[in-house]
Amino acid sequence: MVILAADLGGTQSRLLLAEPAGGGWQTLRQTSLPSQAYASLSALLEDFLQPGERPGSVCIAAAGPLRDGQLQLTNLPWQLDAASIARQFGIARVRLLNDFAAQTYALPQLQPHQLCTLQAGNMQNNAVRALIGAGTGLGMALLAGDARQPIVLPSQGGHADFAPCDQQQVELLRFLLPSHGRVSLELLLSGRGLTRLYAFVGGTALTDPDLPDARAISQAAAAGQARAIETLQLFARLFAAAAGNLALTCLPFGGLYLSGGIAPKMLTYLQHAEFLQAFCNKPPMQATLESIPLHVVLDEYLGLHGALQVAARMQHAGFTQP
Repeated sequence: MVILAADLGGTQSRLLLAEPAGGGWQTLRQTSLPSQAYASLSALLEDFLQPGERPGSVCIAAAGPLRDGQLQLTNLPWQLDAASIARQFGIARVRLLNDFAAQTYALPQLQPHQLCTLQAGNMQNNAVRALIGAGTGLGMALLAGDARQPIVLPSQGGHADFAPCDQQQVELLRFLLPSHGRVSLELLLSGRGLTRLYAFVGGTALTDPDLPDARAISQAAAAGQARAIETLQLFARLFAAAAGNLALTCLPFGGLYLSGGIAPKMLTYLQHAEFLQAFCNKPPMQATLESIPLHVVLDEYLGLHGALQVAARMQHAGFTQP
């Protein structure tokens, strides 16, 4: 019996079909599809699944709050319902997960080559682990428990309020308030957030149609453009401060992990001394933050792998989504 894992993002949706092999699971088919090209999850699954293909267990991870087996995606106009998916495709076991909750399930299986350690800290076994990641949006989640009984705590912490840490960031808040009313962390720490920071750094109006996107800003920084470099430096400091606040909230002595599509592409800025300074500079808790292991996740399929693990657990246990 095959199982299906999916990680739905605002830009790309990743899907994986696997079958039992040697006590584990072997990938049969894996692909990434453009999310905006589909009107619904049903259309996406109909495109991916072959005629007669009926997984025994399915785990679908997506950005958005989950309640009673239903999930409204934050960055797509899709409403997901586990029971409806099960009925439509004839699947016995369907589970929905917040995308960062899915990523968190995969943290214990990460290998050293899948991580870039920014701060070794003092690792404690079976301690809380925390995840924060920037991409299309900003997500957070926590992992407690042990390998046999992992306890994942989803979050919408990416929508928490932005708190300026210095005069430049106070000016950034003032720059954004007239057009947004409320400035959340995700408004800054995301792909579109990079464009907003670029506008701020250059004193350009947010409505300027010529503002570059995240990819163009990264390319400009790599080419040595001062404004793009300053934008990425500011993004790194803001990301560090947000990660430090998350660390203070949950004390993740098992490790704090930076994931998402942006962090691995700007390692040079995250490995700079200014990043750790912004992460730890929260007196009187500086020594505590210096003791927390801090890593960048290099595995871009973390959410898909986490969803696969959950689907495999469901298949083994015969779990049925209410």
